[in-house]
This record gives sequence, C-alpha cells and structure tokens, in this order.
Amino acid sequence: MKQELKLLLDENIGLRIYYELKNRGYHAQSILMERRGIPDEEIVRIAMERDKIIVTMDKDFGYLAQAYNPPGVVILRLKD
Repeated sequence: MKQELKLLLDENIGLRIYYELKNRGYHAQSILMERRGIPDEEIVRIAMERDKIIVTMDKDFGYLAQAYNPPGVVILRLKD
C-alpha cells in the first residue's frame, strides 16, 4: 500500500516552492500562508498531530526533532 507523503513547510520555505509541490501532486501545507509567526514548537505539534514531515531551513528543528520525535524533518541548506 502506497503512503502519501505529507509535508509541512516552515515559513522560511517560500510560496514558489509550496505551489510547485502542489502542482506536482504533493500534499503540502504552508505555515507562511496559514499561521505565520507561530513558535517552532507549535509547528512540531501540528506535524505530529497531522503526521506530516517538516521542511525547513531552520537548524533549530534538528534539536526539536530529537526532543519531540515528529514524523520527520528535512533541513534544507540551499545557496540563494
């Protein structure tokens, strides 16, 4: 059985990426669009409740992942 990949994009992931993921058929939710400014711990809570993988550029989520054990965290390190 194929499991759908569900992504929760932190507010530092731009809308261009959000729309591209949606256009490609991914189940993506954007904190930037829906709950901008919420604490990182709240993002982790949402990810855990909704079984979503957090996508961020914030290294602090590495520590939060160890403390709270969400379904997954992808920390991007991009040039520009």
